Amino acid sequence: MRPNIYTYLDYRHYLNDLFASLKDANPSFSFRVFAKMAGSSSPNFLQLIRDRKLNIRLSGIHALSQAVKLTIRERRFFEYLAAFDHAKTHDEKDRYFHSILQAREYREIRTLDREQYELFSHWYIPVIRELITSPCCSGDPVRIGETIVPPVSPAKVRKAVRVLESLGLIRRNGDGVCTQTDRVVSTPSEVLSIAVMTYHKNVIALGRDALDRFGPEERDVRSVTVGVSEGGYAEVKKRTEAFWKEILAFSATEKAADRVYQINLQIFPMSKSKAKGERR
Repeated sequence: MRPNIYTYLDYRHYLNDLFASLKDANPSFSFRVFAKMAGSSSPNFLQLIRDRKLNIRLSGIHALSQAVKLTIRERRFFEYLAAFDHAKTHDEKDRYFHSILQAREYREIRTLDREQYELFSHWYIPVIRELITSPCCSGDPVRIGETIVPPVSPAKVRKAVRVLESLGLIRRNGDGVCTQTDRVVSTPSEVLSIAVMTYHKNVIALGRDALDRFGPEERDVRSVTVGVSEGGYAEVKKRTEAFWKEILAFSATEKAADRVYQINLQIFPMSKSKAKGERR
C-alpha cells in the first residue's frame, strides 16, 4: 500500500517510504527506475535526497506525481512540503507551513502539529493560560482579553482556551472552572522550532514596545555588553539556566498572583568569532 502523503511533513521520508512500497509491490523495482520516474538520470537520486545531499526539483515533483498518479491536490501538497524543506529563512518556512496547514487532510491527520503551532505562534496564549485561573478574570473571555496588554479580542481568547484544553495544558473541573495542569509541550519537532522562533520574535517586539507602554516603576529593562571566551560564554549560559529554574520555582510558590509578567533574556554575539586555527 502506497504511503499517504498527508501524513508527512518531511518529503524525504515520504519518498523513502514510497520507494519501499513500490519495492514491496514489485521486488524487481530499482533505484534507477525510481530515479527515472522523477526525471533524474542519477541512479543515486533517492540516496542523495535521503541524505540531504540533493533537493528535488519542481520538474521532478511533477514527473513523480504523474508516475505514481497523485491527485492535483496531493501534487500541490508535495510542492509545499519541498518548498518548506528547501526554505532558507524562518519567514519562508513559516509561510510554507501555513500553506501546508491549509490542506484539510493534513490538519485532520496531524492535529497535534497544528495545535502546537498555534500555542507558540501567538504570544498571548501563554498569557491566557496564566490569567484563566486568576480571580480577577473569573474565566471570562471578555475580561481576560481586556486585562491583557495589548488587549486581545474575546474570540481569540476563546480559541486560545480551546487550544490549551486540547493540548492538556488546562482542564475544567465539574463546575466548568479552568485549572492549570503540570503538563508541558516539549516534543522536539520542526513544527515547534518554527512556532517557537515566531514566539521569540513576538515577545522581543513586546519588550521593545514596553519601553513606551509602561513607566520605569512597572518594568525592569537592562542590558550589558561584555567580552568573554568560548568557555566563558558556556558558563554564562549555565548561569542563566540556573536563573530561569530559580524564577520558575519561585513563581510556582506564588498562590495569589494578580498580574502576568513576561521575562525575556537574550544573549547574542556582537562580533564575529575568530576562526579556529587562525593565527593571532
